[in-house]
Amino acid sequence: MDKDEILRRVQKNQKPNRLDEMELDILNKGCKVGMIVGFIACLITMCVKMFAGIPYYDVYAIYCFMSGGQWFYRWINLKQRRDLYYGILWCITAAGFFIGYLYEIF
Repeated sequence: MDKDEILRRVQKNQKPNRLDEMELDILNKGCKVGMIVGFIACLITMCVKMFAGIPYYDVYAIYCFMSGGQWFYRWINLKQRRDLYYGILWCITAAGFFIGYLYEIF
């Protein structure tokens, strides 16, 4: 068997629309970069709100909900308890920030 025939057999046995390792690695790094950019945007927004004298807990809540969602997604796919605990912790923290924000504006 030559390498082209082996490759065809492997590709035939794979599920359609399934990402290969390189695509998964790029997707994973993209999510991490997205979270970093989101964190920077939240910091800038928080600073602007602080200078304007506006409550800024909503910025923390948004970032924490984003992180919680990412941990829950990892838990759904990898089934590791640690990911579930981190997801719950991030979402509880986000809910606390959101409640604090609502308290500040009302």
